[in-house]
Amino acid sequence: MRATLYKHLTDNCTTVRAWLQPHKATAQTPKPYGVIELGEETPALFNRAGRFQSVSIWLYFAEGSFVPVDAAVDEVKRLLHNMELTGTNGRRFALEWDQTMRDYYDPDLQAVGKRIDFRIPRGG
Repeated sequence: MRATLYKHLTDNCTTVRAWLQPHKATAQTPKPYGVIELGEETPALFNRAGRFQSVSIWLYFAEGSFVPVDAAVDEVKRLLHNMELTGTNGRRFALEWDQTMRDYYDPDLQAVGKRIDFRIPRGG
């Protein structure tokens, strides 16, 4: 799943060209870049056999204006929300946009950014 998301964003996202693994960037990492983070699996409320896989997309830009961050958020949401992708195992999955977090500044990475959360229905 991560490899498929990486390929889809690398091939299609124009506002962010570099996509990294979580916790690999430093303050010296060239910006902008994005991070694909696979999160928790949680049960579906109304389907005992169903569950959701959370996916967070972190966007990091050089210190300064949040305008390019906003443009990247819009593009990533357009590229992933309700998009059906095929994983390396041949199984299809679709992403649902869940939320977009507030603007933030990361002093360790010396970057401004935003997180976008998606979920992937799985099973059931």
